[in-house]
Amino acid sequence: MQCDICGKETQLYLTEIEASNLSVCSDCSKFGKVLRKLVSEKREKPKQNVIKQEEESVEEVVENYGSIIKNKREKLGLTQKELATKLAEKESLLQKIETESFEPSIALARKIERILGLKLIEEVKEEQINPIKDKNAVLTIGDLINIKKR
Repeated sequence: MQCDICGKETQLYLTEIEASNLSVCSDCSKFGKVLRKLVSEKREKPKQNVIKQEEESVEEVVENYGSIIKNKREKLGLTQKELATKLAEKESLLQKIETESFEPSIALARKIERILGLKLIEEVKEEQINPIKDKNAVLTIGDLINIKKR
């Protein structure tokens, strides 16, 4: 068994230290009042959280989408206003998309793909790490950080 204060693996004593009952070694028991000697029992170490990794496909708009759209539009001889009309969107939105100050949604990117005949959406595989919940599992600080990020 392990001392609650120093972590030493040895015979422990139940000791009252500052109004708390702790399992401590003989060296650390001097910091409080020894209540009784603890019987050594073999405890099974708790299971660590088992991490299950899953791959998930996510659709994203490709990098440099603005220049791809602009080049294709110019090849087809369309002005921004004409393309915006075909898309049923404002010309200012198309300007922002071409300068990459605004990323189109997946739905809008699909519309642009159909009208211009190009590929703007790619499938990206993301790896997700999911802790498996177990009654006996120990929750670490790293697990808490991962949970907080979600």
